[in-house]
Parts: sequence; C-alpha cells; structure tokens
Amino acid sequence: MKKIITIIVSIVAVIALAGGLTFSYFSTRFKYNSKTAVGNTAGNLNNKGRFCEYDGNIYFANPYDDGHLYVMNSDCSNARALNTDSVYYINVCGNYIYYVRNNLSSAKENSFTGQMFGVYRTDLDGQNADTITTTKSGIATLYGNDIFYQYYNANEGMYVYKAGIDGKDDKKFSSKVYNLASVYNGKFYFADTYNKNYISTLDASTGNVSAYFNVNAYLVDAADNYIYYIDLDKGYALMRLNTSNKTLEQLYSPADGGKVINYNRYGNKIFFQVEGTNTGLYRMNADGTQIEYIAAGNVSTINCTSQYTFFQYYEDNETLYRIPTVNPITKVEEITIKTGK
Repeated sequence: MKKIITIIVSIVAVIALAGGLTFSYFSTRFKYNSKTAVGNTAGNLNNKGRFCEYDGNIYFANPYDDGHLYVMNSDCSNARALNTDSVYYINVCGNYIYYVRNNLSSAKENSFTGQMFGVYRTDLDGQNADTITTTKSGIATLYGNDIFYQYYNANEGMYVYKAGIDGKDDKKFSSKVYNLASVYNGKFYFADTYNKNYISTLDASTGNVSAYFNVNAYLVDAADNYIYYIDLDKGYALMRLNTSNKTLEQLYSPADGGKVINYNRYGNKIFFQVEGTNTGLYRMNADGTQIEYIAAGNVSTINCTSQYTFFQYYEDNETLYRIPTVNPITKVEEITIKTGK
C-alpha cells in the first residue's frame, strides 16, 4: 500500500512539474499584437516620433540627456531613464518598445558604442534589446505584427523594408521610399513624391500602391473618414478630405501669404506651425474652428499625448516646452526632465 501511495505521489509531482514548466513557457514566450495594432500616432511619427503614450505612460526621447529613452507617467511625473540609446520614431504596443536608434552623437563620448544605428525592440523597461536591423533607418511604423521602416544603404539607396516584430522575415517591401507614418484600415496613406505628390495608399499586406486623390499634398494623416494634409498648390494651406464624399475643406490658410509648414492632429485638436508675418505655433479644432495663437517663433517636433503637447524651438534643441493638448492654454511651460546620468 505504501508503495502505491509513493507511486501516486510521484506521478502527481511529475504532472505538477510539467504543468509548471508549461505555464512558464506560455507566460514568457513572445507576445504578438492584434492585426490592427498601431504603435504611435501619424502626427507624432511625422514629428520624429519623440514621444509615444501607451497604457498611462509616456515613452520619450529626453532632450536633456542626448535623446536617451525615458518613461514618465502621463501627467509628466516620475520620469526615469530606461536605457542609453538616442531614439527616434518610438512605437509602443503590448510588451515591447520599438524605436530607431541613432547613437552617433554618443559615439563621441564612448570608445565602444556597439551598433550605432538601426531599429530595435526592447521590453517596456527598456532592457533586453533585440535587433530588427542595424542599418541607418528613417521613419519606422508599427502596424499589427510588423515594423515598416525606411532602410538606407550607401550602396543600394533608400527603400521601405518590412520586418516581423519578432525580428523574422525582414525583407524589402517597396523599391521606392515612402513616408508611411499614417496607417488606417490596413492601408498606409501618404503623399506620393513619385507621382506629383498625389495622396496615395499602400496596402500593408500586399505592398500594392494606388493613387487615391489628385492633390499636391504633404504630411498626410488619415483617420475617422478624413484625410488631413498640407496642400502645396493652395499656398501651403491645411486641408482635410472627406473620404465619404470626396469633398475638400480648407481648415487654415494664413491671410498674409504665410505657410503652414508642419502640424500634428490628436483627436479633435490640431497643432500647427505657421511661417509668415505671425510665425508661430497655433491650435484649432479638427474642423478648423476655435483658432488660438500659442507661441511665437519657429517650433519643431510637435508631439501630442492625451494631457500634454510637447515642442521645441529650431534654434534650441535642448529645451522642452509643453502645453495642454485639450484643456485651455493659459501659458507655455518650460519642462525640465531630470537626467539619468
């Protein structure tokens, strides 16, 4: 009888061990995204993707620390360094951060820097970096379980590559280089520089390119039955196209002959940079109403999150400013992020 009990106990122990190992395997294996997951907004990616909000946190390139990867709460509290990569085009989804690395400036300070360029995936704590590519890269966009990125090689030129987020199946996706910052319903929307800047689409599955609307466009952002863009033939006016009936609306055009040279749409708000008599940063509703003049001067890298919109000035790439994204703007705040040095 004791022998039988001993055998039963042993079997139970083996089953428990096997169950534990199985649970451990499935709980630690690679986590994939939904097929329609998006890693950052088109507006942020068109502004170098220096900020990305996900699950109550803002992942960002800290200008006070050589653009190294940091994270803070959505209210800008509890900022902390994640790693020492200088990052652009940050995408976050699921268990991972994806970004373009450009450690060229850091190389001046370090005798050994490893790979200075490329597209990388890390855990949400910035650790366990895995390589997507080590080539110089431009805009990188996460869609579903793939990263679409601009690949550069001195001998081959610049193309669009597509790689699985697990680092597998990295291959040329397009023999031409497109700005694939904006993805909506399985298609990228962009200004096709090879076809008169017409708004065009690229199918994320097949790579097929199709002309969508014949306008001379720049900085395309498609969302919620509208396509926003700057119209180069209309004096750099900020426009939107209703995709249901193909009608155009002019949202903003400076009366003094100035130009809208950059913008970022976040939900029902658009922040845009005007160059002209009243050069500066503006905010308005997505339908062109309630226009507000926020700050004078030439600003850059307008990045939006749910609570705050961040920007810098062209002549000062080390100081960071913030304003409310949706709430009333009473002042422009200079925000200092403690470095991890």
